[in-house]
Amino acid sequence: MRLILSSLSLRTVALLAAVAIALLFFWGLGSVPFLSVNEARRAVTVREMREAGSWLLPYMNGDLYLSKPPFFYWAGLVSTAVLGSLSEWSVRLPSALAATVCCIGTYLYGVRQAGRQAGLFAVVFLAANGAFSLFARRSEIEMLLTLLCFGALLAAWHFIFQQGRAIWSRLSYVLLGCALLTKGPVCLLWVTAPILAYALIYRDARAKAYLCDGWGWLIALVLGGSWYVAVSMNQGWGIWASIVNEDIVKKIDGQGAEAWYAYLLYLAGDFFPFWLIVFVQPRRFWAMIRARREAAMLLCCSLLPLLVFSCFTEKHGKYLLPIYPSMALLLAMHWAAVFDTAKGRWRACLATVPYVMLAGFVVFYMFVEARVLSHRVGGLEQVATLAAGQPGQKAYSVGEPDIRLVYYMGRPVTTLTVAQLQGANRPVGLLFAQEPLEPELRGLAACKVGEVEPYLKPDHAALLVHLAADCR
Repeated sequence: MRLILSSLSLRTVALLAAVAIALLFFWGLGSVPFLSVNEARRAVTVREMREAGSWLLPYMNGDLYLSKPPFFYWAGLVSTAVLGSLSEWSVRLPSALAATVCCIGTYLYGVRQAGRQAGLFAVVFLAANGAFSLFARRSEIEMLLTLLCFGALLAAWHFIFQQGRAIWSRLSYVLLGCALLTKGPVCLLWVTAPILAYALIYRDARAKAYLCDGWGWLIALVLGGSWYVAVSMNQGWGIWASIVNEDIVKKIDGQGAEAWYAYLLYLAGDFFPFWLIVFVQPRRFWAMIRARREAAMLLCCSLLPLLVFSCFTEKHGKYLLPIYPSMALLLAMHWAAVFDTAKGRWRACLATVPYVMLAGFVVFYMFVEARVLSHRVGGLEQVATLAAGQPGQKAYSVGEPDIRLVYYMGRPVTTLTVAQLQGANRPVGLLFAQEPLEPELRGLAACKVGEVEPYLKPDHAALLVHLAADCR
């Protein structure tokens, strides 16, 4: 690998990296069923909005679902409309495209900051990252949110550091408004708060002008608040009370808090081994930050959200995904500076390790992922095949259904209890029940449409039963 890289021009290496990243984000994107509950939530919501022809009110399994704003669902609706069908591929495509644009922006900004070598290192650090590559291939909100927040920061940086025209500030606020429509006011922690911290530390007039852009804030608030106002007028203003309590209050001050350093562990795993460069010539690293205000801004964008989210009770690695482009840029700038003065094997190591990591991620998603994670999706395609053979039938389950089941059944699934199944008014339709059946329901096995084995776990199985009056 070292000899190969040393014989290639920087342009050729960049082209090969671009091909590898394209494979990483798009290869087999729709070949693996939805792996997580969150993925299925997004897909079910897109499907039910599509079937209802409604872009205002998201539904999930037949119930109103306002926990998340609809921008990701709108992207999914556009994707399915363009591709002509709803599938794993069409619902995951917005995330893959968002990750691609993030990488392009990271590369271009890195080139402008420290040259093509730094830009290339930055984009490889970002793509060869456990969380970033994962969410680039998932139908979840986080990657689209990352693109919008990073895009808002890029436009703001151009206005602040390149003396850009007011249009750059307004573009930043447009993207901020879209981010508000993706995950709500929390996006201010990734965009506005770091710029405010930078402005206070350096007393930067351009940063102050950006933060005081009244028209920009009006644009962001109109874009970001329009859906909330429309839903409130349709459903009543009290609709948000439970959502605020569940999605904000409990996450900030709920039960079962993880250790304060949990996010440091997430970051250390995702950016391994690239973060180790901070301990190589650390004085040079901090001198770069002190000497270059754009590097200081990158540090603010990386550290401030980390500190704030570390104070929250509920911690998930994906909450920090919007800071990953800034962190990749900061690490790459120092990596490139060390690389420029390195010699011998140390220089070869710095040149080779990023591309070895990138190749490893490509190999994993092309050849390994479907096998090692098969236990998480076992039986879902069998469910889809059996349900497709029973069109028009209402679907039921014994107990709360896994939302992945709802997606692959192709219709909402209603929960039934054992008592309801034994009652005189038992509904007619398809019943999904995990084995072993309750003693009172064992007679239903005679009416099975098919058996699903394994179901989500290697040693679990389930039955799909056709409920009818003569099935007891």
